[in-house]
Amino acid sequence: MARQFYYDTGTEKVGPVSGTDLVRLRASGEINDETWVRRADNNTWRPLHTVNLSEEEEEERNPGFFTLLGRSGLLGPVLIIVLGLVLFIVLAIGALQLFWPVLLVLFIFWILGKALR
Repeated sequence: MARQFYYDTGTEKVGPVSGTDLVRLRASGEINDETWVRRADNNTWRPLHTVNLSEEEEEERNPGFFTLLGRSGLLGPVLIIVLGLVLFIVLAIGALQLFWPVLLVLFIFWILGKALR
């Protein structure tokens, strides 16, 4: 699961937001390296420039397939199409040969779960 952070705008504390969101906010100028942040699992506030966001910066530079789908808003429709195709395959094969398609569906959900973390 992605790391979660809170940041202080000076007037309010905002969060939780992901580390990738912090990278985007810094790039857009909404926050800067002197903005105070803390991890959601820690109560210590620190300036942003002291927080290691290298994983999030790498994800921002080279986003994964499912990250791009999520940003574009296509993740929901793609999942619906995939699940519809799986359901069609299960129904087409029939009740006698149902065992392996069920495993296929479970495998697809497992892969999607891993990819969406």
